[in-house]
Formats: sequence, C-alpha cells, structure tokens
Amino acid sequence: MKSKNSLSGSIAKSRLSNIFEPLKHPLQAIVVGILLGGVIIAFSGFNPFEAIIGMFKGGFGSAYYLTTTLTRSVPIIFAGLAGALAWGSGYSSLGAAGQMVLGAFTSAVVAVICPGPPAFVVAMSLISGAIVGVLYSLISAYVSERFKLDLLIITLMMNYVADYIASYFTTYVVKDPLGLDSSAIQTQKLTDNILPKMFEGYSLHWGFVISVICVLFVLFIMKRTSFGYKAKMGGLNSNFANYGGVNSTKMMYYVLMLSGALAGLGGACEVLGTRYRYVDSMITSPGYAWTGIIASLMSSNHPVGILVSSIFLAGITTGGSTIERSMGVPSEVTTIIQGIITLLITARFAVKWYKKKSATGKEGV
Repeated sequence: MKSKNSLSGSIAKSRLSNIFEPLKHPLQAIVVGILLGGVIIAFSGFNPFEAIIGMFKGGFGSAYYLTTTLTRSVPIIFAGLAGALAWGSGYSSLGAAGQMVLGAFTSAVVAVICPGPPAFVVAMSLISGAIVGVLYSLISAYVSERFKLDLLIITLMMNYVADYIASYFTTYVVKDPLGLDSSAIQTQKLTDNILPKMFEGYSLHWGFVISVICVLFVLFIMKRTSFGYKAKMGGLNSNFANYGGVNSTKMMYYVLMLSGALAGLGGACEVLGTRYRYVDSMITSPGYAWTGIIASLMSSNHPVGILVSSIFLAGITTGGSTIERSMGVPSEVTTIIQGIITLLITARFAVKWYKKKSATGKEGV
C-alpha cells in the first residue's frame, strides 16, 4: 500500500514537474526584465515601485483595463500561434506580419463590398482574410522550395512586399473618399459589418473568443494528431521523414498554409473588432507579429502558453500607456522590458544550441 502511494505521489510530482519546468526560464526572464525595467525607471527620475505597480494596475487592475488588455492581445495571440506552428514544426518562417497585413486589408475590403446581412458579411470577411493569408504563405513556400532559398529570409522580405501592396491599394484604389482627413490612408469605415462587443461599454470583442478557439485547435493539431507528428518530423529532419514515408515538401506547404491562415485571420479580427477599417501600417506599427514571436518564445511554442504570454505582453503595453499618462513615465520602458525578456530567452536557446553542437563535435572526435 505504501509503495502504491509513493508511486502515485512520484507520478503526480513528475506531472507537475512537466507542467512547471517549461515555465521556469520564461518566469525568470520576466522577473529580470521587470527588475531591469525598474532600474531604468529609477534612473529616469521616477519611483520604480510605484511605476511597476501602476503598470500592472493599468494592465489588469480593473474591468476596463483588463478588457482593453484582452482586446490588445488578440492579434498577438494569432501571430504567436502562426509562428508556433511553423517554428514548432521546424520551419523558420517570419511571414506572419505580411500575412496579417493582407488579411486585414482584404477583410476590410470584403466587409465594404460584400452584400448580405451583417453576420454573413462578417463571416465572409474573416474567411477571406484567412484565405489571403494562406495564398500569401504559399508564395513564400513555393519560392523557398523551387529555388532552394532560405525560408526565413524569403518570409521576412515578403513582409515588406505585403505592406507595400496594401499601402498602394489603400492609397490609390480603395481609399475612403468621404474621410474627414483626406491625407489619411485608410479604407471606408464599417458600421454594421463588424465583430460585436462581448460586454457593453468595453472594447473586448468576439475576436478574443475566436483566438481562444484557435488556441485549442492548434493544441489539438500539434499534440493529438498524426499531422502534428508528421509536420514536426518533416521540418526537423526531412531525409528521415521521407525515408519514413512522410513527404516533407508537402508537409512544409501544409504547415505554412495553416500558419498563414491563422495570421490572416488575426489581421481580419483586428479590422472587424477594433479599427473597423484598414489603416495603413495598423499592423506593422504596433509590432503585433514580432510581439507574437516573443510570446511564442516565452511559451516554447505551446499554444496555451502563447495565450497567457500574449495577455501578459499586452497587459504591460496597456499598463505602460497608463503610467505614461498618469506619471509621465515613458511608454518605451515596456518595449525595453519586452526586449530584455526576448534577449534572455533567446540567449538560453543559443546556449542550448552551443552545448549540443559542442557535444556532437566531441562525439565526432
């Protein structure tokens, strides 16, 4: 009986360790990032304790601030999921930013020109944003495979192309002719064809629920299906995958298409839920895609971790804006904190890679 209890106790302890072990390093990075951020605040002439407490209160301290944070987290969650699917499967893609831009632009145009009741138009706009994300990701996948070019470089450069495409069409083809500010590069404002708010008087919209559903979907795909296993196998070792009967080229296309769909959907949710039109640089200026990458790194590409990390990162951004207004603390402090967290997490991966490489080199000798 005693041995049974001790066995069950050790199993429970092992399970808890499996849950909390991946969180250890990100939490350490967050603590160090906040402490160093506090040092910078102190050198700027402000009380660091008041500023940091104010930052968290401004991100999570009331229903208004919390819903604002959750709203801000939506595009970050989608970008993080898109990155996690690609990077978690071994494909180095940085294309989420461009796919989000085109998804946002397309959904705004479809919401203006598509006839029908609001629910139908919103559904078509969301689907069109996802489809454009898929199509744009296919271009990067094809160029990389056809010409044997580095996928990371291709997807990075395609982000700029997407931004220029959206900017051109917004400026010369679908610019709002009735806008109060004729110099603003934006599409016509939506009135009825939008994602409804979840609570009256707050900014949180149903795009957040869609993002949570996508988190569960990606979790299921990556952890519970043969597709997730094959995708990881194809990305990490294409020769081994091909030998095992998995077409690594096809898997790359499938993974990047799914990643593109999530990114495009994220852009569409931002337009239909928050901005109600496409505004030039509305995706690239806030850096949603890059913040999504930070969230993905913090969570080691785990979908649920991305949800939590995205809300945290959105919270310190919202809180940073709050303490800038109330205390005069520069909002750039939150960017510095994010940068420190990213640096510490990536440094950990670099150390692991170096140790692995050194061990492989010793074995070869």
